[in-house]
Amino acid sequence: MIIGSLAVGEGSLNSNNLVSTAGADSTSSAPGLVLPKMDPQRGKELFVSKRCVVCHSINGVGGTAAAALEASTMDPLMNPFEFFARMWLGAKPMIAMQEERMGQQMELTAEELGNIVAFIHDEAMQKSFSEQDIPDEIEDLME
Repeated sequence: MIIGSLAVGEGSLNSNNLVSTAGADSTSSAPGLVLPKMDPQRGKELFVSKRCVVCHSINGVGGTAAAALEASTMDPLMNPFEFFARMWLGAKPMIAMQEERMGQQMELTAEELGNIVAFIHDEAMQKSFSEQDIPDEIEDLME
């Protein structure tokens, strides 16, 4: 789907992978940009499996080496690119902690990162997050 000059979706564009465009302002978009649909449920799973939870917490569940990521403390409207920019600024210490605690840098695709951000910003989804979501092998890595 093309909106102005903004393509919305990922891969082959269809209604299953489009972001909502209600009220979207496409006047500032650039040709050829594709925005994936962000899934907070998938983000919740990735927050654990990609080991974000080792250093970050949600609902008091998770590590304390890095900032808690509570949706309730965030602006109601969030530009995900601002979140990505903050991650980029903290990339060097974040990678160092990953290598120290997990033995390697965690790799994320753009879709995975978008899903994680959707979870981080979804207060209702975060309410379902608990220690039961964390497998023992990941819990062992937490402080």
